Amino acid sequence: MSDKKIVKLKVFRFDPAIDQEPHYDIFEVETQTGYSIYNALEYIAENLDSTLAYYASCRIGACNGCVARVNGKVVRTCTTILTDDITVEPVNKDKVLKDLVLKCAPLPEVM
Repeated sequence: MSDKKIVKLKVFRFDPAIDQEPHYDIFEVETQTGYSIYNALEYIAENLDSTLAYYASCRIGACNGCVARVNGKVVRTCTTILTDDITVEPVNKDKVLKDLVLKCAPLPEVM
């Protein structure tokens, strides 16, 4: 039995320099046991769409740099395991520099 699974990520996209309105792109990613949302975003940027902007620093859940809103809940993408289809958005759509990257501002507490 394989632990691999195809999941869909609906990802918020917006580049204020060129887009008039935000939109969403849907990506299909093969996941497996222990695969985080951050791993999926990294895969998308490296293999499917190199223009995707996201941020992470420590990648171990300590810095909150990778915080995003996933299915409406604020989480650390580096420590949240990807198991099913999800929607990934910035925690504050009014502060977007590009896609999931925000202007420097205090972030909400992560659950």
